Amino acid sequence: MKPDLVETVLPHEEGLMIKEIIYGRLRLSRGLLRRMRNGGQVCLNGRWAHITQRVKTGDKIEIYFADSATDLVPEPMELDIVYEDDSLLAVNKAPNIPVHPTGGYPSGTLANGIAHLWQQRGLKRKIRLLHRLDRETSGVILIAKEPYAYHQLVRQLRSRRLKRKYLAVIKGKLNDKQGIIDQPIGMSSQADHGLKRTVTDSGRPACSHYRVIQEYASVSLVELELVTGRTHQLRVHLSWMGNPIVGDEMYGQASSMINRQALHAWSLDFIHPRTEQPVQIRIPLPGDMKSILNHQLQQLQ
Repeated sequence: MKPDLVETVLPHEEGLMIKEIIYGRLRLSRGLLRRMRNGGQVCLNGRWAHITQRVKTGDKIEIYFADSATDLVPEPMELDIVYEDDSLLAVNKAPNIPVHPTGGYPSGTLANGIAHLWQQRGLKRKIRLLHRLDRETSGVILIAKEPYAYHQLVRQLRSRRLKRKYLAVIKGKLNDKQGIIDQPIGMSSQADHGLKRTVTDSGRPACSHYRVIQEYASVSLVELELVTGRTHQLRVHLSWMGNPIVGDEMYGQASSMINRQALHAWSLDFIHPRTEQPVQIRIPLPGDMKSILNHQLQQLQ
């Protein structure tokens, strides 16, 4: 069995105990430490070792993390896989597909489809989604196949080194063609079963960057970047500015041009947790959003 993590002891670590390197330089999360202790193991130069053993320069510390199969029901689904290797999977989610099961959508979710993919490949792994998309939103979602990759990418997400950008078709035109929306978001007081959010002084800090790409007859195509990741953040911020996303019934109004909110996760940048090389994933604008822009161009002619 291949170890999940292999680290070489550095000269300044000569004489340290294995656990001092694990807790120090490697900065493993509590979750990874539990997986190492409960069902995993640590080896030194290919032989089982206790974490209190002392090491020499050049020694190889090999760490195995326990993993378990997902408890989600596998369901066949056609997945548009846009990137994959031994550690990661990136999928272009179609619109109107929930990401994971909820009370309203107990099945037919992207997570159920990935569970089926794991089953077909004989993989006994949990499904570790790095981020979420609303049901109606299309675009890229990143999944970690193993615990260490997930741990590293969560750190990038929290430190904002993992960058997520979206394309949206919004109502009207923005006065400033690029800018920052820095407005706190909290629960709405309206009777909506706790789903709706609003800009409120009592909310949590929320920051979004925007840039107008092109203006049309009555809409604009904008690129958006999440700095924070509050529920419905981009939708709330754009509605607060008076330019809701086209087709967003919760924060704007329904549209005859599209049967969903015109929001698409098109860009993902991060450092690969294993190779430490930059990874860029780009997903072109989907057909239903292109149709809006084509229709708008015809109106301008």
